[in-house]
Amino acid sequence: MPANEFRSLDRILRTVRGHMRTRSLPRPDRLVVSTRSRSLHAEFTSGTAPDRLAAVLLWSATLDGLSLAWTHRSGGVLALAATGRTASGLSLGLAASGPVVELAGRVLDLWPHRLAELAGVFALAEHHTEIVTYDEVAHVVTAARATASALEVAA
Repeated sequence: MPANEFRSLDRILRTVRGHMRTRSLPRPDRLVVSTRSRSLHAEFTSGTAPDRLAAVLLWSATLDGLSLAWTHRSGGVLALAATGRTASGLSLGLAASGPVVELAGRVLDLWPHRLAELAGVFALAEHHTEIVTYDEVAHVVTAARATASALEVAA
């Protein structure tokens, strides 16, 4: 690997660390860095499902040109993906997923489709990806946290 690629990798990592520190962002569980495209992919896999989605939202709020999409995967899993750029121009991809039932939702078997109903408001067919807004994801996270709190109090 040529020396300039090491410097590029160092520059990308310094940029990401600085971005995280100055904005008090949660640490991703997995990072994939591409020096060629000057991009980074971060994935959140630990904590509760609402916390993982909230981590993506926290990072998303710091990005320009934000794009968010969610997908209802097999097994009743909701996957959230976000893309955007930092102020320094670093391209970021963010991802998190969690069971629909942990996100104030349920999976409905309505022939010929299985639907994920989220927070009693959103419905998403299995294997379907939909562009979503920051506020819509925030609504699901808030509903999931409220549901979890209510269950803890009841127990």
